[in-house]
Amino acid sequence: MTNLVTSFFHNAAATNFYTSLTDGNDKNYIFVGRITAWPNDAAPPSVDGSVNYTEFGYWRNVIAAKKIVASDVSFAIKRYNWANNTIYRQYDSTSSTLFADPSAANTLYVMTDDYNVYKCLFNNKAATSTVKPTGTSTSLLNTADGYIWKYMYTVTSADRTKFMNTQFIPIKTLTSSDGSQQWNVQQAASNGSIQVIDIISSGSSYLQSNGTFFSVPTTTTMTLNASASGIDNIYNDSSVFITSGPGNGELKNIVDYNGATKTITINSAFDVTPTTSSTYLIGPKVTVIGDGSTTATAYANTNAIDGSVNKVTMVNVGANYSRADVTVTANTSHGSGATAVAYIPPLGGHGSDAVNEFKSDYVMTSVQIVSNNDLNFPIVNDFREWGLLKNPTLVAGGAVANASSYDLTLNLNLTSVTSSGAFDQDEVITGSVSGATAKVVAFSNTNGASTTGVLKVNYSNGTFSTSDIVTGAGSSVTGLVSSVTNPLINSYTGQLLYLENLVPIEREFQQTEDFKLIVRF
Repeated sequence: MTNLVTSFFHNAAATNFYTSLTDGNDKNYIFVGRITAWPNDAAPPSVDGSVNYTEFGYWRNVIAAKKIVASDVSFAIKRYNWANNTIYRQYDSTSSTLFADPSAANTLYVMTDDYNVYKCLFNNKAATSTVKPTGTSTSLLNTADGYIWKYMYTVTSADRTKFMNTQFIPIKTLTSSDGSQQWNVQQAASNGSIQVIDIISSGSSYLQSNGTFFSVPTTTTMTLNASASGIDNIYNDSSVFITSGPGNGELKNIVDYNGATKTITINSAFDVTPTTSSTYLIGPKVTVIGDGSTTATAYANTNAIDGSVNKVTMVNVGANYSRADVTVTANTSHGSGATAVAYIPPLGGHGSDAVNEFKSDYVMTSVQIVSNNDLNFPIVNDFREWGLLKNPTLVAGGAVANASSYDLTLNLNLTSVTSSGAFDQDEVITGSVSGATAKVVAFSNTNGASTTGVLKVNYSNGTFSTSDIVTGAGSSVTGLVSSVTNPLINSYTGQLLYLENLVPIEREFQQTEDFKLIVRF
């Protein structure tokens, strides 16, 4: 018995997480905490994963929280910069390892220095890429090194600033037009259109002829140039493709050939009848058999020396294929052994859904705390923990918290503060009547006066009362508690989704902390 957890499973799990962060039904917050030093601040310990800590202990450390909004979240994929002389992995719908973690030199997609992201559809039989893909056309990009690329999207300046780093780039699928070329690419994508037919075995001894028509007697007969074969029926069951001039881009099958007059007869008339200025290419016939609603057509190029088939070029990519078999044939007088495979695009077609096409299973959050804007986060003191909390509830009414940010410290409003007015950060204070204790996060004087202010504390043990005179254990500063303001969020509510121990981060005025979390599913 065998089984497979598909890439769709991982992508679906990532999508569920992404949705929970962005659809507004759940309220998710990043929080910071722990002002107390680690045993060794230079080497934070491993996170305590016990129930005691992940459901209760971390709550005693928290200082403040900020809500994650949709613009703080993005799918992400690993970053692979295009590099010269590198072999890139081509799209192959038959491969069971297409989305396996690649080495740096074997990736399905690249980002260029223009921040454009391209998918490799054909790597010219594992040749090195020597021409950087450029442009944002909805059509395929054929580069001089034989590669075929599909432009997918551009990482915008805003997304680069917020989400991109040396290892990851953001990725998204648009649900409506944002004015970008990505939307045009999505709209132009064609379901089940075969963009690439790849030669598996080249075969040998196939005939190819090219030139300019000597004459065009009728709409279904054309006389080849003098270099064509003089053998009757030699080109029967081959195809003729018009490479330039009237009829350019059209393909027909040859049903008869007169060697004496060098005249071919085709199976039906071209839409535009060629003339003596039209050039042609005769080669083995490529047939696509499958379930497409519009038939895909292609022609083959052969090697002039040994007659092997070296390339198949699409003429009509067809539509709505879910399966397709390809044959390469000529008549019995020449050529054999060539085999080819058609690569079926993902549902919707190449470029229709970047997140799904690259099977993104990473979700990134990026939340910034700006010291002089996010006033619920004390500007002074440091912190050593941060995490992600889902659906904490409010003290008043028990509803899920929904404000943009919260002060999660206990606020003691003080009067009669002794003249120095300088409580030490992290020192323990004790209430004279209640015996309650806590640690000082920050003290702010009211209107610059030294005798009144707000003392923000956490690690509280016991309940402070309005008759308490609190005293700092280190500073010996005292103050009378006039009122107590509890945090608006209930302790021990919500689900802790992520927790990380840090070296101390000292907060300062006009400083910004950027919290990035990348989760793989």
